[in-house]
Amino acid sequence: MASLLSKIEKSVVTPESLFKTEIKFEQPICTKTYCESLEKNTRFEPWQVDVSELKSISHLNYQGFYKDLVQLYNGERDVDFWIDHSPNNLAYSKKLNSVFDDCYFIHIVRDGRAVAQSQIPLEWGANTYLDAAKTWQNKILYGFITESLFPSRTIVVKYEDLLIDSEKQVQRLVAFLGNPLVKDEIEIDNDFLPEFTKKQHALVGKKPDKNRAYAWKGQLTQQNIADFQYYAKETLELLDYEIINNNCKVTKLHIAKEYIKELWVKKVLNPRIYKENRKYVTK
Repeated sequence: MASLLSKIEKSVVTPESLFKTEIKFEQPICTKTYCESLEKNTRFEPWQVDVSELKSISHLNYQGFYKDLVQLYNGERDVDFWIDHSPNNLAYSKKLNSVFDDCYFIHIVRDGRAVAQSQIPLEWGANTYLDAAKTWQNKILYGFITESLFPSRTIVVKYEDLLIDSEKQVQRLVAFLGNPLVKDEIEIDNDFLPEFTKKQHALVGKKPDKNRAYAWKGQLTQQNIADFQYYAKETLELLDYEIINNNCKVTKLHIAKEYIKELWVKKVLNPRIYKENRKYVTK
C-alpha cells in the first residue's frame, strides 16, 4: 500500500516510525531535547538521519518538527504527504490526531487466516493459529474504533481488493486524500524498508499479484483452519470472508497443547532469533 501510494506527487514513504509513540510528546515542544531522545531511540536508527541541524530550530509544535524531519529524510525535497506504515498507528490514532491535525488513517483489513499464515513463521507475533485468531481480532478492532472516532479521515481497504484491482483501490484512496496529483509512472521499490525486514517483506515493491489473495488456502492444513475459525468464525463472517467447514476438531487437550507451544516459542525461541536479526541496533 505504501509503495502504491508513493505515486502521489511530493510524497515520501519512510521506514516505520514506531519511535513517535514511544517518545512522549512533551508540551511545549523543546526541539533540542526531542532530537536527543530520537538519537537515543533504537527505533529511529533505520531512518539514518542526522538531526543535529534541527536542534537549533524553535518549532512551535510537533507537526512542524516532523515536517522538517521528513523533508530531511527526503533530502530536503518538498514533501506534502508523509506516508507512514507503522503497524501501531491505529492503536494510537487518538494521540496522533491530537498532534497532527491533518492526518488520514488507512485501515487495511486482510483475511485473518492469510495474516496468520504470513506471520507465524516470523520471530514476532502469534505462533499458533489459535492465538493468531485472537491477535487478529484485537488488531482490526483498533481500525474500526478509529473509523468511529474520525469517520471523515479514515478509510477501510480490503487487502484482497487491493490485489485483485489495485488501480481501482488506489484511485479510491487518492480521491479520499483530496485528489492530489499522481505521477503517470513510477518505479516502485522497497528502499524504505530496514534491511532486517526485507526478507519478511519480500513482496513489497512488486506489482500486486491477485493470485496471492487466496494463496493461504493451499498452504494451511485443515487443522490450522479449524483452529483459527474456532475463535474468529463470527468475525470472518461479518467481514464477508468464506468459512471453510471441515471435520477437524478443536478439543480442550489440543487447546492446552497449543497454549504450551505458544508460550515456549514466544518466551524462549523467538527472543533469540529476534535479537540475532537485529544485531545492528546494538552496535
